[in-house]
Amino acid sequence: MSWLALELYRRGMLKLGKFRLTSGLESPYYIDLRLMYSYPDLVEKLVEELTYFINFNEYDVIVGIATSGIVLATFLACRLRKPLSYVRIEKKMHGMQTLIEGVVSEKKCIIVDDVATTGGSIEHAFYTVKEAGGIPLAALVVVDREQGAREKIEKLGMKFYSYIRASDIFKHLYEEKLITEEQYRELLNYVSLFKSSTGK
Repeated sequence: MSWLALELYRRGMLKLGKFRLTSGLESPYYIDLRLMYSYPDLVEKLVEELTYFINFNEYDVIVGIATSGIVLATFLACRLRKPLSYVRIEKKMHGMQTLIEGVVSEKKCIIVDDVATTGGSIEHAFYTVKEAGGIPLAALVVVDREQGAREKIEKLGMKFYSYIRASDIFKHLYEEKLITEEQYRELLNYVSLFKSSTGK
């Protein structure tokens, strides 16, 4: 997993500074996994490792979350030869006016996204899948920012899988001397704020 931390930094997918997240929170770092799909070698390695990371045989359908989660879910579905579905951010206003595409009714589903912060997008997908008659059993993300997503998802009764946590990414970068001790402490302090607020 350390390989991913280093690649995120070296290829510009992890940036340090001040950023406003989709959740509305301000962060001293930003992870943009959408850039990863410009590097097929990274995608191939990540997808291969994810197929061994969890047992996908427990699930009938892989459900991506718009927008980045759809790309990762598609790669996984093709690699595993499993059905693919995806959840829209907003209901389309033409045709069937649905929030979800694909067949999920009475199917055991695993919801896929790239990065989890508060878990709001996964929660939205959870209720969308349930409303369509599906059975959402788990969520998988590449990076857990450790800002409440795990707690929220587990309260919904789903398993929560994250390939790597933000604190582990920072640890690997510090060990490789890619960030200073001051930067490392600032980043860990930021993560610890949310661990304290969730009682972890």
